[in-house]
Amino acid sequence: MKLLMLGGSKAQLAGITKAKELGHEVIVCDYLEQSIGHKIADKSYLVSTFDMEAVLKVAKAENINGVMTLGTDQPVLTSAYVSELLKLPTMLNYNTALCVTNKIHMKKTFNEHNINTVDYIVYRKGYNDAALEELKGPIVVKPVDSQGQRGIFLLDESNLAIDYYNQVIEYSRTDEILVEQYYPHDEVTISGWVVNDITTVLTISDRVTFDNKEQIGICLSHEIPSIHMDRYGKELIDITKKIVKAFEIHNGPIYFQFLIGAKGIMVNEIACRIGGAFEASFMPVVTGFDILTAQINKELGLIADTDILKNFQVLNNDIHLSVQLFFVKSCKIAYIPKEKTVLSCEGVLECGFNIKIGDELGKIENATARGGYVIVTGKTREKLIKNIDELYKVLVVKDIDGNNHIIHTNYNKNNYVRKIIT
Repeated sequence: MKLLMLGGSKAQLAGITKAKELGHEVIVCDYLEQSIGHKIADKSYLVSTFDMEAVLKVAKAENINGVMTLGTDQPVLTSAYVSELLKLPTMLNYNTALCVTNKIHMKKTFNEHNINTVDYIVYRKGYNDAALEELKGPIVVKPVDSQGQRGIFLLDESNLAIDYYNQVIEYSRTDEILVEQYYPHDEVTISGWVVNDITTVLTISDRVTFDNKEQIGICLSHEIPSIHMDRYGKELIDITKKIVKAFEIHNGPIYFQFLIGAKGIMVNEIACRIGGAFEASFMPVVTGFDILTAQINKELGLIADTDILKNFQVLNNDIHLSVQLFFVKSCKIAYIPKEKTVLSCEGVLECGFNIKIGDELGKIENATARGGYVIVTGKTREKLIKNIDELYKVLVVKDIDGNNHIIHTNYNKNNYVRKIIT
C-alpha cells in the first residue's frame, strides 16, 4: 500500500522506516531539501506540509492509500484535509484537526466546555489594542498556528505585545496572535491512544524546559514518570478524558500539555499526533504498545492491534526513562562523539545528532536549534540518574579550545530535583 508521510525530518524518520518495514511504499513531502526523509523514502517531493493544495496534488498523482504525520502539529490539519477530500481512512475529521492545530479554536473549545486554561485574548495590532489592558503582566505572546516554540515571547507588560506583534506573526499564516496571562508552572505532558471514544493514558511525563524567558517553552527533556504523578495523576487522566470528549476525538494518538502551579492544573495546548520527543521509539518499551504501527495501520484502513490497552494502567507503571533533548551553546564545533559511542553507554536506548564537526552554532531561539537527543532508561530512578550522569561524561560537544558547550537536563543527586546544566 502507498503511505504519504508529511514531513521528512528525524521526527518522522521512525514512521518512514516502520512503514517500509511493514511492506508499504512511502512517499514523503517536505520543503527542506536536506531532510533525511528524502533519502530513505521510496519517493519524495519538495513540497511544504503546510501547503494543503500542493500536498493534495501529490496525493492524487501518487494514488495513495493513506496519509499521516507524527512529531509535528500543523501537518495534522493537512492530513485531515487530504483524507476527507480523497475519502481516505482517517482518525481525525477536518473540524477536529482545525481545533487542535489552531490555538484560537482550541481556546474557544476549552472555554465552551469549562476546561481550565489561562486567561487570554486574541489580538490584532491596531484593532483591539485596548483589550490588552484586560491582562496584567507578565504575559506570553505566541502564534496561533505554529510549532516548535517559534515566535513565542515572555514579556513583563501586556502592552509590549504591540511591539512584538510583527515578530510573532512572522511564524503565522494569520494576522492574529494569542496573548496569554503567564502562569508560573511545572509542565506535564500526557500521551495516549483513543479507541472508539475510549481513552487510554499511556505516559505522564515532566516536560523540562529552559528556565529563562529568552528560551521560554523550549524543551530540554521528558522525564517518566512525572514527579506529579502521585498527587495529580488521577486528575490529569480525568481532564484528558474530558478534553477527548469535548473535541470529539474518536480514535488515534493524543498528546496534551498541562501547566501545574499554585492554582492547580491548567491546560496549555493539545495535539492529536504522536509526540515529538521520540515517543514512537520509547512507547513500546514503557507500555508494551506499538503506537507507531497502530497509527500506520489505522491511517491505511488496516486493523490496529490495541488489545494491550484494555488492561493498561498508567498509574501502576514504574518504568523510568528520560528523553534528553540537548542543545549546544554558541561555538564552532571541533569535537562530538560518534553516535555508536553514545549508544554503548549503559541504559541508552536510542540517539541521534542534528549537528556535526565544523558547524558554527548561534543563539538558541527555538526548538529547531536542538543538538540532538538520547533516550535513556533505568530500572529505578536512582539507576536512571546514574546512567544520565555517566552519559554526559561521554556526550560532550567541544570547541577548538576543548571547552564543552553542551546544555542538558540532569539531576541534583541529593534530592532528585531536575536541573539544567549549562
